[in-house]
Amino acid sequence: MSSFGLTEDETNLPALVPVREQGRAIMVRRAMSPGGRARSTILETAMRICNQCKAPLKIDVWACTACGWQPRVLAGVLCLAPAMMVDHDGFHEPLFVEYEKLEATHFWFVYRRKLILDALQRYFPALRSFMDVGCGTAENLRAVQARFPRARLVGGEASLRALMKGQRKCKAQLLQMDARAIPYSDAFDVLGAFDVIEHVDDDAQVLAEMYRACRNDGGIVLTVPQHPSLWSHMDDAAKHKRRYTRQELVKKVEAAGFEIVDVTSFMTLLLPAMAISRLWQRAKPPGDAMDDGFRIGAAMNGTLGCVCTLEHNLIRAGLRFPAGGSLLLVARKKGCSL
Repeated sequence: MSSFGLTEDETNLPALVPVREQGRAIMVRRAMSPGGRARSTILETAMRICNQCKAPLKIDVWACTACGWQPRVLAGVLCLAPAMMVDHDGFHEPLFVEYEKLEATHFWFVYRRKLILDALQRYFPALRSFMDVGCGTAENLRAVQARFPRARLVGGEASLRALMKGQRKCKAQLLQMDARAIPYSDAFDVLGAFDVIEHVDDDAQVLAEMYRACRNDGGIVLTVPQHPSLWSHMDDAAKHKRRYTRQELVKKVEAAGFEIVDVTSFMTLLLPAMAISRLWQRAKPPGDAMDDGFRIGAAMNGTLGCVCTLEHNLIRAGLRFPAGGSLLLVARKKGCSL
């Protein structure tokens, strides 16, 4: 068993071989099954950019003729940044296990997902392609797939464990990758990063990569934690690098080349309770990495969900909040009319 919970058979896969079949560029990996029989895994892929030399790749083939770079496949996932499976500086990986249990029903995840889908529906109603940068276990991709069933979906995530869980949830192509090296150019109508860039030291690089991967008529949707004053040891445990002010986020997005379309705080009605909770967290010794706000009973979850529903309805009606626990931002490439 490897350090990632994979079998030796999975961690010692032969190199991928690019071939063509029935007019499509595909990747075939031939290996021996435990019983000694040869087997092939066929993975349809999309052409974009070599992770190593940045040369354009041939259509739908993850192999670079310029420098010879080829990704490996582990557990059915193309791994473009294998070093990040070991050095996971940007996120506390065990949280994926905890969060997966909560994402479908916890009021905060449910509310954020509604806001994301609303933003996509309002500003990109003809969505044809979408990439979730830092997709985790693909819960948001599953929701986007349900709302836009004909869209081509791609998810990128550093954690192979999270992607293995995500494979069961949706039909998106999932890539193990570094958000600072998105292997696409002019490829997606929309890219999303939902509570992701605060985990990266060089968030400007992530935004620049998203800009390159975005089509000229496309845009991005972001969510981030707001207000540095709310910082507590829970942010340290979650490996946050920062909490954003609205001005800081807008400035960084504009510096990457985007125009702001919409921005609002959310978790506003619950901000006083959140502030008190953070003060209490600062007063007690550091514990585990899970915020106490995620460990609530069904009754409390339902009550807080009702508060979020009220706030959601206000935002849908056009109200924009200046302060809250988080920020939602929608931007487009300059010159694009939405």
